[in-house]
Amino acid sequence: MKASLVPLGSSALLGILRAALESAVIERGAAQGLELFGNAGDFWGSLPLAELQRMAAGGNSGAQAELAWRHATGDRARKSSTDAVRWAVRSAEADCPAGVAVLAWLLFHGQGLPRDHSEAGRLFARAAAKDVLLAHYWLGRMRYFGIGLSRDFGQAASSLQRAARQGHAAALDLLARCHYFGRGVEQDRAAAVRLWREAASGGIASASFCLGMCLYVGEGTVSDHAAAVTHFKEAADKGVTGAMLLLGQCANFGLGMTRDPEAGMDWYRRAARNGSRDAEFELGECFAYGLGSGGRDLSEALRWWRAAARHGHVRAHLKIAHAHRWGDGVAENKPLGVSWYRRAAELGDASAWVWRGECHERGEGCSVDPVAARDAYFSAAKGGDVHGKAEYGRCLLLGIGGEVSVERGEALLQEAAREGWVQASRELERYWFERGQSLLYDTVDDGGFPQAVSCFRGAAASGHRRAMFLLAECLRHGTGCAIDLAEALVWYRKAAVLPEVKVILGDIYYFGQGVKRDLPEAFDWYQQAALGHTDAYAMYSCGYCLLRGEGVGRDAATGAQWLRRAAMLGELDACYELAMLYHRGEGVKQSLRLASKWLRVAAGQGHAASRASLTRMKHGEAPA
Repeated sequence: MKASLVPLGSSALLGILRAALESAVIERGAAQGLELFGNAGDFWGSLPLAELQRMAAGGNSGAQAELAWRHATGDRARKSSTDAVRWAVRSAEADCPAGVAVLAWLLFHGQGLPRDHSEAGRLFARAAAKDVLLAHYWLGRMRYFGIGLSRDFGQAASSLQRAARQGHAAALDLLARCHYFGRGVEQDRAAAVRLWREAASGGIASASFCLGMCLYVGEGTVSDHAAAVTHFKEAADKGVTGAMLLLGQCANFGLGMTRDPEAGMDWYRRAARNGSRDAEFELGECFAYGLGSGGRDLSEALRWWRAAARHGHVRAHLKIAHAHRWGDGVAENKPLGVSWYRRAAELGDASAWVWRGECHERGEGCSVDPVAARDAYFSAAKGGDVHGKAEYGRCLLLGIGGEVSVERGEALLQEAAREGWVQASRELERYWFERGQSLLYDTVDDGGFPQAVSCFRGAAASGHRRAMFLLAECLRHGTGCAIDLAEALVWYRKAAVLPEVKVILGDIYYFGQGVKRDLPEAFDWYQQAALGHTDAYAMYSCGYCLLRGEGVGRDAATGAQWLRRAAMLGELDACYELAMLYHRGEGVKQSLRLASKWLRVAAGQGHAASRASLTRMKHGEAPA
């Protein structure tokens, strides 16, 4: 489960926009009467119903067409399919283009007549040839969606352009889709935005929604969340479910409006009541993360995810699977969790295969089955899931559930790493490092050393610190490769977070190994190791440098303190140096007893100089 609730990403939002654009549902404008004749037909739209009926009864085919349209749409006349068909047929028989268009519309919708898309298309084409606005739009629509006529974006765009030039708002909306996708016209999303803006001003709800989406994600225009919210509200007030969903997003995350999670959840509920499975899913997310005033409620989250799952929301299946697997909001039931993972996978969620594979690999809710785990990871990888690529690559690399294939495994893990899956890099690092260690320490002869160096290089290049250290050691000592002190120093410095590396760097600069001797640099590395990692040798080295003023100002008292700390940790050279200080009274109060004590400690551990000094002191001589 994510660490926190996040808004829908751009890809998800564009998916919602694409789904809306591919829908064949077109909202009609409010001024439906103007659709029939266009601006030139305002005369017919202005006639009172009684006058229109009188003219129609007298045989005026134009009046008959207008009367048929009013009865078909219920615009200033009783809605009646029977009357609409009667007047449309009489007008069409008189060869009135408007009457032909109305008859085509009735056939298209199956209103008062059996639905017949093919015949409707033929009649719309006949009316469009006489420049009837209604026919231009519907002919373009049928060509765009391939309804009753073969799909032809070029002809669709041509018809829609004719209707759009006469101000047909729905035609402007559909023509905007043509420009957005580059269907029948050159792709021009800025032009799509302009057309949607014009269609939205004409009352087309879908245009308001699409315009809002473009403003929200910055498609064809500059991103402007506040303006997007304005258009989402216009579309939501007209019943566009997607706009309700996006208003929920905006309110929940304060995008284009003041953040108001309660209002956001209300918008989600409205969208959910309209059948939005995305809204149901998001409500589940809100309850899972405690977004509303009611706080976190996993049981309620699960209820909404179940609702979304019933409506086919794939990710909801995954959430339900997690809940059963780990007992979130419901009694833990790992076998049921595995079952839900299977459903999500079958519905196309590639990531569900990863979780299912994990269950098979660990034996959670099912028997341990490395082969099934590997197969599941393969399915996830095949589906493009980056996590799946990494897991399948790991199986190939380590031979989990099948034969080892190092080359393919490495390639998949590297691909997953390039796609941003950090764990893939870590997996490669571990593999290369462990393989390198095995070759370095377990090889009977020197034959495996060059391979070990190669493995350390791979792990080091991916950021593995200990691999950097061992690569530097190989380069420094010529193990499996030619000695290269300059490159060794580069890798030592990269691995300098390790305490032993700080000490080695101190020695390299102190003794001038492959670099110019630099005592201040050496002291700095010794001090870092001593202060940060309690390294006894580093403490001894700090004390030694301070006593002699090497790389730092001479300070016998501070040097003695470092030597004492190192001696307490068992550093034999520090015991010897501290004994000498006590014998001379340098940096400490002179004490032959303490000098003897520290010499005995070191001598007892085989320190030759300490043994020699003790012997000399027994004979009354000064220690060496």
